[in-house]
Amino acid sequence: MSRAYLIVGEVLFVGILCVVAFVLFRQHPAIPNAVHADIKLADTKAQVYLQRDVAGKYQYFIWHPGGATEKVTADQLSDRLYNVGTNGGIATYLGTSSTSVLIWLGIGLFGQLLFTGRMVVQWIASERKGSSVVPPMFWWMSLIGSLLLLAYFLWRRDPIGLLGQAFGSFVYLKNILWILEGNKLTAPATAEAAEPMPQG
Repeated sequence: MSRAYLIVGEVLFVGILCVVAFVLFRQHPAIPNAVHADIKLADTKAQVYLQRDVAGKYQYFIWHPGGATEKVTADQLSDRLYNVGTNGGIATYLGTSSTSVLIWLGIGLFGQLLFTGRMVVQWIASERKGSSVVPPMFWWMSLIGSLLLLAYFLWRRDPIGLLGQAFGSFVYLKNILWILEGNKLTAPATAEAAEPMPQG
């Protein structure tokens, strides 16, 4: 694969990622005279808005995907948040009752474990060799961990984490391609060496 294709691929990948991020991160149409409140509910796609009515009292609105809007009092919103945090189990400690949230947290955690574990793999390989080496497993763990974290940050709508993982993934992929190309080149050479020399 030529360097030009890799650069074009990287630019396209980051460009598509930016478009996806823009679509995900943009605010949904706000309720008139309301401000978006950064509150996470069990329904992770729902958004909370705070509005002051004509009498000067505050009221909350929960916007659901599909456009349904639900007006709730501060006490009702507090009850929902309280119930999310007191349902027991691991969800209590994570502040959620949503299965999808737990799955995404698991994806993010596994991606981070792979991403951190790659350094342990590299360290062990270097200790065995007695010099600094980067084994192929390092690049595979980097790529898979990076893609899992990329998906997690997209779900979290985290632009900092997204940018941090978007550019590195191509470096990991290119190193894997070099390794695979090197294996293809050494395989015929090994086969030729194993063939008996013709008797003349």
